[in-house]
Amino acid sequence: MAALALRDLPDWPAAMPRDMALAYTQVAEAQLRAWERAGRVHFRARGPRGGALALRSELDSALADMFSENAEDMDFGD
Repeated sequence: MAALALRDLPDWPAAMPRDMALAYTQVAEAQLRAWERAGRVHFRARGPRGGALALRSELDSALADMFSENAEDMDFGD
């Protein structure tokens, strides 16, 4: 089965692999890894051929917190 281009999807999927999560959130790879280290976003081997997926709801929550008034700048440590 061929992969669909993002423009051909009706909406963002409920779970997505790392490259799609980066496209969806538009954050840097270092930011996504910081969310993982902080336990905000979890990639789990649930996709095709054991590919790791993260829930869109976790990504949405991490993004919302990033833009909240109480947000602190994160030290990416990379």
